[in-house]
Amino acid sequence: MIRKILKASGTLLLILAAAAYAQRNYNGAPMFLNVNAIDFSLKKSNGEGQFTNQYSWMFCGDNPQQTEEWYYPADQWHSQMLYQIFQPICFDDDGFVNEDGQQQIIPFKCVNYAKNDYSHERRRYRPPYVTVDGVPQYQEYTWELDPDIPSDIVTEWEDVLTAFGMRSHVKMYAYSNPNHENYFIYQATLKFTGETKPPIEQPDSSDFFPSQTVDLWWPVEFSFGPSKAGEYMVMNGFAYESEDDLDSWFADRTQLDGGNRDSLKVAYYWDYKTIGTSSYSNGSSDDTGDPDRVNGHLHSPQIPGYALLHSAKNTFDKSQDDVSQPYAIPHADIVNDFWGRADVGVRDTYIGEDSRGRFPLDPVTEGFIAENGSQKGPMRFITVGPYEMTLDHEAGIRDSLCVTYAIGAGSIGYDKADSVGRAWLAGEISDEEKRDAILTGKDSLFMTMDRANWVWNRDLNIPDPPPPPDMVVNSDADKVVIDWSYPSGDYYLDPDTKVDDWYAWRVYRKKGAAAVNDPGDNYNAETWERVYETTDRSETQYVDTDVTRGVSYYYAVTALDDGTQNTDGLFPGQKLESSRYANRSKLPARPFKAGLSTTQNVRVVPNPATLNAGAMGFPGEENQIIFAYLPYKCRIMIFTETGDRVDAFDHIGTDQEIWDQKTDNNQHVASGIYILYVVDAEVPKATRCGSI
Repeated sequence: MIRKILKASGTLLLILAAAAYAQRNYNGAPMFLNVNAIDFSLKKSNGEGQFTNQYSWMFCGDNPQQTEEWYYPADQWHSQMLYQIFQPICFDDDGFVNEDGQQQIIPFKCVNYAKNDYSHERRRYRPPYVTVDGVPQYQEYTWELDPDIPSDIVTEWEDVLTAFGMRSHVKMYAYSNPNHENYFIYQATLKFTGETKPPIEQPDSSDFFPSQTVDLWWPVEFSFGPSKAGEYMVMNGFAYESEDDLDSWFADRTQLDGGNRDSLKVAYYWDYKTIGTSSYSNGSSDDTGDPDRVNGHLHSPQIPGYALLHSAKNTFDKSQDDVSQPYAIPHADIVNDFWGRADVGVRDTYIGEDSRGRFPLDPVTEGFIAENGSQKGPMRFITVGPYEMTLDHEAGIRDSLCVTYAIGAGSIGYDKADSVGRAWLAGEISDEEKRDAILTGKDSLFMTMDRANWVWNRDLNIPDPPPPPDMVVNSDADKVVIDWSYPSGDYYLDPDTKVDDWYAWRVYRKKGAAAVNDPGDNYNAETWERVYETTDRSETQYVDTDVTRGVSYYYAVTALDDGTQNTDGLFPGQKLESSRYANRSKLPARPFKAGLSTTQNVRVVPNPATLNAGAMGFPGEENQIIFAYLPYKCRIMIFTETGDRVDAFDHIGTDQEIWDQKTDNNQHVASGIYILYVVDAEVPKATRCGSI
C-alpha cells in the first residue's frame, strides 16, 4: 500500500479544536443508566482508564459492594457484574506514525489514563425523588432535561485516545419500557484527529500525529463476570478477575421486523465452575451458576452479552450498514494477552488472525485452556474492519467510523434459578443438566438483543410508559404511610403523542432487607410483591397496615398507562408500566407504637436473642434486638450480669428502640446474660429489668 505522509498543520488544528470544545464540561458529574433492570454508572472515582477504556478489576477486592458499578437485576443483593470496556484499535503491518515521527503498529501506552474530554447526561424526566422518614435518598438532579430525546436516558462522552491519535464519541440509550429493560444501546464514533492530548491540557503543534492514511480494525470488548454475589455466597470471597467465567458467541436469525441482518451474532459470558471449590452436600464440587450451599438457589444465572447492530460500510457512507460485519468475534485472555503481551501477536489475537481463529467458541471447548484451568479471565471482542482512515490537516480531513452495539443480559429467571438449583442440590439432576439449564438463558439474551436491533432500526423510538412518581415513605404507629405525586401535570401525558393516557397507580413492597436474596433475610424467600392498585388518579396515598412493628419494609410506586398510545410497539395496545426499579426505597421504614405512659410493660424481643433471630420475624436485621413497650422518653442502659456497663443511650418518641448488640465502643457483645435498665422516664419514674 502507498502511504502518503503530509506535513502536519498544527496551528490550524489547534484553532479548530479550541473553537469546537471551548464550551465543553471537562469535569462533569457522574452519569447513570438506572431507569430499568440495569443499574450502570460512569464515574471516575472507580476503575482505571477513561469511559471508552474502563477497567474494574480491582473491584474484586475489598468492599466490592461499594465500588462495583454494574448491577443486574438491579434489586438483587450483590448482583454486580465485573465489567471492562476495552477498545484496542489495531493497525495493519504498516502501522501509523505518531507525534514523534515513530512508526508503530502496537502502541505501548494503549491504556488511556487521561480525564474524559467531555461528558453529558440527558433525561426525559428527572429521577424520582424518594424520602424515607424524612431522610432523602436522592440528590438534586443537575444534568439536562430534554423531553424530545428518543429514550428515557441518553448519556454521552468523548475521550481522546492518546495512544492512537483518535477521538472517541459515545452515546448510550436506555429505556424504561418493560419490554426493553434488560439492555442499553451503545453508539460509538471513532474520529482520526491526530490528538495525543485533550484540549484541557493545552496541546501545541507537536502533540498531534502528522497527516497520514492508515488501515485499521476496531475491536470492541465488553467483558463481564456474571455475578459477584454467587462467588461470595459460595466461597465467602471473590474470584480474581472472573477466573471462574467463560466467554463464547452464538448466532441466530432475527425474529422481529425491521432488521436487515440474517444472522445476529451475540458475544456472551456465563458463570463456570471454580477449580478447588469444596464439595456441596450432594457430593458435587461443580459450582457453575453459584448454587447456594443451603438451598441450592442459583445466584449467578445471568448471561450478559452484546451484539453488533450497525457498522458503517466505510468512512464516506456512515449511514449504510455493512451486513458482512463483524470481521471477527475473537477470544483473548486477561493475564496472558491483555496484561502479558505487547507484541504484534496480541494485535492478531484481537482481530482474530492468530491460531485461535476469528470465531472461536469458548476457550475450554477450543482447547485454549484446560478443563481444570483456573485463570480464565474472559475477554470476547467484536471486531469490525478493516477500514481506511485519512488525517489531512491542510485539507481539514479527519475521517470517522460509526458502530452501534446492544449491551444487555439474559437469564433463566429467578424462579427457574431457584427450582433448578434446588433440584441439583437434592441430587435430582446432574451437573451437566444444571449447566444446560443455565445456558438456556442464551434464548433470553438473544430475545433481548433482537429487541434492541428492532429498536435501532426504528431510529431508537418506541412507545414509552409513564414516568415514575416521587415518593415519600413514613413509618407510623402500626402502619407505614406511602405518599406519591408527580411534579407536573405534564407527567400524565404520553411522552410521544402528548395525550393523557394515565390509567393506574401500583404499589410494591419488599419485606426484610432492601435487596432480594440478602443473607440477612435468612432464606425466607421474600421478594417484591404488588400490594395495591388504584385507577383513581387523585388517590396518591397507601396506608400499609399489614405490617409487623420493628420489621423493615421497602416500597416502590409505579404508573400504568391505558395502552391507547402504544399502537406501534411490540404488543400493540399493551398497557405499559413505569419501572419499579426507578423509585424503590433503599432505606427501611419500620412501623412502631407510640411511647407509653408507664415503664411497667418493657419487653425484650427476641428473648433470648439467637443467631436465627431474623427467621423469627426480623428478616434483614440478623443482629437486631428490640426493646418494646418503652415510655415516651427515657434513658436506656445495658449492663453485664456482673454490673459492667455495655451501652447507654437516650430514647424519645416511640414505644420501641432497636439495639444492634454492640457496645458503646462499637464492639459486638459476647454471648451471655445482660441487664436492661430503663431510667429517667418522662412519666413517673420507674425501672424495669430483664435478661437478654
